[in-house]
Amino acid sequence: MAVKSFEVSDPVISSLKGFALANPSITLVEGEKVLFRETSSDKVAIISGGGTGHEPSHAGFIGEGMLSGAVCGDIFASPSTKQILNAIRLIDAKSNGVLLLVKNYTGDVLHFGLSAERARALGIDCHVVVIGDDVAVGRAKGGMVGRRALAGTVLVHKITGAFAEHYSVKYGLKGTAKAAQIVIDNLVTIGSSLDHCKVPGRKFESSLTAEQMEVGMGIHNEPGVNVLEPIPTTEELISKHMLPKLLDPNDKDRAFVDFDKEDEVVLLVNNLGGVSNFIISAIAEKTTTFLNEEYGIKPKKVMTGTLMTAFNGNGFSITLLNATKASKELSANFPEIKSVFELLNAYTDAPGWSAGFFEAKKAPAIDHSILHTEVKVTEVGNYDFENFSRWMKAGAEQVIKAEPHITQLDTQVGDGDCGYTLVAGVNGIIGGLDQLSKTSLSEAMAQVSDIIEDSMGGTSGGLYSILISGFSHGLIKTCTEKNEPVTADVIAKAFSFALETLYKYTKARVGSSTMIDALEPFVQEFSKSNDFKKAVAAAEAGAKSTATFEAKFGRASYVGDSSSVEDPGAAGLVEFLKGVESAL
Repeated sequence: MAVKSFEVSDPVISSLKGFALANPSITLVEGEKVLFRETSSDKVAIISGGGTGHEPSHAGFIGEGMLSGAVCGDIFASPSTKQILNAIRLIDAKSNGVLLLVKNYTGDVLHFGLSAERARALGIDCHVVVIGDDVAVGRAKGGMVGRRALAGTVLVHKITGAFAEHYSVKYGLKGTAKAAQIVIDNLVTIGSSLDHCKVPGRKFESSLTAEQMEVGMGIHNEPGVNVLEPIPTTEELISKHMLPKLLDPNDKDRAFVDFDKEDEVVLLVNNLGGVSNFIISAIAEKTTTFLNEEYGIKPKKVMTGTLMTAFNGNGFSITLLNATKASKELSANFPEIKSVFELLNAYTDAPGWSAGFFEAKKAPAIDHSILHTEVKVTEVGNYDFENFSRWMKAGAEQVIKAEPHITQLDTQVGDGDCGYTLVAGVNGIIGGLDQLSKTSLSEAMAQVSDIIEDSMGGTSGGLYSILISGFSHGLIKTCTEKNEPVTADVIAKAFSFALETLYKYTKARVGSSTMIDALEPFVQEFSKSNDFKKAVAAAEAGAKSTATFEAKFGRASYVGDSSSVEDPGAAGLVEFLKGVESAL
């Protein structure tokens, strides 16, 4: 199957121009693919760069307290020596020395290194620090090459940039380079990906099957060190395949940094480009839990984001910085610095640096006494709880049985989740039966309304919660005495009140192809005849009628032709009612 992607002409230049347009304090030298900001003549400047395709790295980290400039090569290709040297000359004109932070890839190291040599020959004070944080390619396989640079690079940018901003006047280029090396020596990263990325302008290629993924994935589509088949759960991937490579002291090939239980640690979960923010946040929670449970490590700072990417790479990396050891080394060399967190939390206006990464204000405490913990309404409506439970269970069983059909309908006219949402709702009711009031139907229905809202979510959850809450209120309006028994007439009046309540919050009516097409006929027939079986038949006829006209509400109203498909919400309501009918 072909991989679809947006393509543009001259993607590298277009991307750089677009970045400069969005960040007017940064200047683009188009002919050299160099981006830079205003610098100070008394401070060390920091330049990084490399092949494009890792956005927001590196241009996104140009800013006060971070990078001074970035040199951009073509896609996944090192910039030329000419480009880099011109960047050095341009930025050095208003700086006190230039530090090159270089990712440990052969082309980058060679070109940045040669540029530094030429810069020094021109009388420019220039130094190179090579960044390597990957543990996947261990000592044996890495040989003389050393560790690759992954997402830990961004932490080096931030901490070194803050050092240059606040301390380079005193400690100069040599001190700034030393600070960078201290951070690198205390960093470890491991990546993993479900597949390779799609490179603009190139055909998508991958040797991985649908049942395989890689651990140790780099940021240039290079293969990982392990192929996993079948694909493990995300939890197993983190706990069994990633964290041990970062933290196992017995793995001498990869134990680059020692971590003790009392050490303060920074955790960075980086999105390689193609994973949702939702899942990245979940991965951060799972990783934090495993670190604590399996290694006794409780990260002092957790960072998540899309920082060092491989285009749309469907993967993520985990980076750990031993902040305790880094802080001790920084303090030993620079007495003013008590903790690496001072530098990590220092201000920067770099556009790629999230505001959430700065030192957090103290979070407020929870006053549990004011939280909504219990549903309390006027207690009326003496009812048979055992029969009620039996009816609810029968209705739930029917919805669960019909879920595939409901879901199939919703895949044609919605987003395919209606069946799952209804099942979540009925499971919530069944799971909460024991907590319901056993003597008051009004209170029990108010509690069911609360359960529905919590368990279903979305529009359906809100509508059903309002309906059932209205039913509870209808009972309170109808019953004149606390212990008045619940009769068919009382139920009918409460249903009518519930429908009126629902109509306050939705404009859907019969003919809109929604659950209303089944609900209103049910309520009207039951109010007229007090016959549940006839009311269910009226609801079913109303639901089937929705397959004869276009939807006017919900996703079905704009996903295409829905005139020949029964509304899944109406069908789901009918299935529940039919289940209840079977138990009467």
